[in-house]
Amino acid sequence: MSDVSAGTPAPGGGVRHLADRAIGALGPDRSLTERVALLAAAMSVGPSFEPGLQPRRTLDQAIATGLIAATTLSAVTVAQSGVESVARLLTRRRRDTASASVRLAFTVGSNALVGAVAEGVARALPPREDERLRRGLLRVAANRTARVAALSAGLSAVMGVNDLVTERTTARHWTSRIPVALPVGIGLSAWHIHRTHRRAEEYGDTTIANVSPLTSVGIAAGVGAGVVGLQIGERAIAHGVSRGLTRIAPNYDNVANPFGHLVALALLGGGIYAGYEYAVRRVEQGGVAVEPAYEVPAESPMVSGSPASIVPFTTLSREGRRFVNMALTRDEIADVMGEAAVADPIRAFVGLDSAAELEDRVDLLMDELVRTGAFDRKVLCFASPTGSGYINYVMAEALEYLTLGDCAIATMQYSMLPSSMSLTRTGIAVEQNRDVMHAITGYLRGMPADKRPRFVLFGESLGALTMQDVWRRRTVEAMDRDFVHSSIFLGTPSATEFAKAWRLNPDKVDPDGKVIEVDDFGQYLDLPEEQRERVRHVLISHFDDPIPKFGTNILLREPWWLGPEEQRPPRVPRSTSWRPWTSFVLTAIDLVNAMEVVPGTFGRRGHDYREDIARFVSAAYDLPATPQQMLNIERALRQRELEWAQKRVVSEQVARAREALLREFKNWGVSSGSDQQADAVLRQVLGSTPSGAATAETR
Repeated sequence: MSDVSAGTPAPGGGVRHLADRAIGALGPDRSLTERVALLAAAMSVGPSFEPGLQPRRTLDQAIATGLIAATTLSAVTVAQSGVESVARLLTRRRRDTASASVRLAFTVGSNALVGAVAEGVARALPPREDERLRRGLLRVAANRTARVAALSAGLSAVMGVNDLVTERTTARHWTSRIPVALPVGIGLSAWHIHRTHRRAEEYGDTTIANVSPLTSVGIAAGVGAGVVGLQIGERAIAHGVSRGLTRIAPNYDNVANPFGHLVALALLGGGIYAGYEYAVRRVEQGGVAVEPAYEVPAESPMVSGSPASIVPFTTLSREGRRFVNMALTRDEIADVMGEAAVADPIRAFVGLDSAAELEDRVDLLMDELVRTGAFDRKVLCFASPTGSGYINYVMAEALEYLTLGDCAIATMQYSMLPSSMSLTRTGIAVEQNRDVMHAITGYLRGMPADKRPRFVLFGESLGALTMQDVWRRRTVEAMDRDFVHSSIFLGTPSATEFAKAWRLNPDKVDPDGKVIEVDDFGQYLDLPEEQRERVRHVLISHFDDPIPKFGTNILLREPWWLGPEEQRPPRVPRSTSWRPWTSFVLTAIDLVNAMEVVPGTFGRRGHDYREDIARFVSAAYDLPATPQQMLNIERALRQRELEWAQKRVVSEQVARAREALLREFKNWGVSSGSDQQADAVLRQVLGSTPSGAATAETR
């Protein structure tokens, strides 16, 4: 049977002809390769509804299901086409003229043989935590190939038996027109979805509670139709490439089909990559945009971008302008702490656009630290930002409160994209942080020991990776030699090499037990007092945060957190099973939902660590506070975050209203004095100057 075939419509026309074409599209007019791919893609819909680490919406489910089904379709098509081409080479095409019984034996036997070999390869490469990526991918590819071959053998057996029946009984020829692959796959998925919801209710897993079974079945059917359409397009591309290759090189016709499918898959991947690059450019444009709430430089000479700073305000990017404008004042610190502030806090920020070369940016940051007197402060914090350049406001303000302003925070941007889009820039980020670390420790080494500030580190998400991996393949002792007093890392990504090495061999990396990983501050307090006194580096990783769990390791082997049900940590669904690609996609969807936060409402869920940050800053950085002061700090942190969020929204809306007024005045032919007129209208509506809203936010 040809890999790319077209069905012959039944005699007659009109409705009967269309119905026959429609039925044929569901499987009877398709090759074995296409039917196997349809069955596998449809069957993959069911497992895509299993619970994840975070609550999932219907739209999230549709995206996950579509992606899983589409990739399954493409991968199985390529794999099965390759199996058939190899078999044809071995038999020199004698199968094409054979009887139905011979074709049945050949198809089932060849798939069984390939499946057995692939399964043997997979079993010969048992999973290991420290294995190389190539080894893991080979095992997974072999295991998936074995499953595809088994599926193909089963489906071809059904088809073959039916061919034998129709070959001997022409009256039962209609049975060959019964579609099997797609309807069976959709039916199995519908059953799996129902079973998934029932098991989730039994185990108390609530992350799919908002995806109803009825809606789920509807999505499954819709995705099934989409899969058919996708396969039609993929089939057309593969057929065209295959036919062209056969004409150019007839001797390679046996590999023309799999090559055509590979080209179709490459085009799909190219389209996805082009879309990603477009999204990156759009996000970068947003990263450099000037927000109305932060369009005026801060007045304090202790922050970058101020009139006294050597770092131009225009080069700080959106996150940098936010960071320096949100520094606390002495009065704000005194109001919360109940005692006078010691100094105005220092916030040094160097953006990607502040200097063209990495070395120049490092020099600029050091010059800024020297200018502001950062090395004379009680605490000097080196913070590695997330991909966009974001530094956690709660950490920065908590540090400023607890030190009464006698602190400095230094950071340098390495990207203007969200962390999910900045993964390719971690190398330059680690190199950059290492250069900054060497510059700071070199300066500290030249100071008298009793004059040095307490040097602490902070990193969140990708910032935790890019800071920790300054010491990859090294030990905690190396951090001691760099004068690091203590550090806090929030949501350390699973790809962090330092953390990975520490988890695999803590006795080698941290023989004195100075590093600890906990879910929250309560778990930290539950540690023995002797252990807490030794701890200087704290990794805070929520059990339901996908960022410390997401990585290629999910594709290669069952992760520890999806192991035996009774051994799974709290808030990890116990009804979920590990499936390489499905679990990988669902955890990726969790990444987005884990970072949804409400300004001013601190939680302890997913990647939201705000609720415990102030207490960890006090404990890890050895900055004690009275219970009343800590209560005041936490109230102030919530209130400030809500106020800043409100100011950003108000300033943005005022700016848009002003632009709309100016456009309307221009349409009326009014140009002279239109700025003043727009401001006058807004003053009348808001009861204050439009610039006042922005000024209030850009202290």
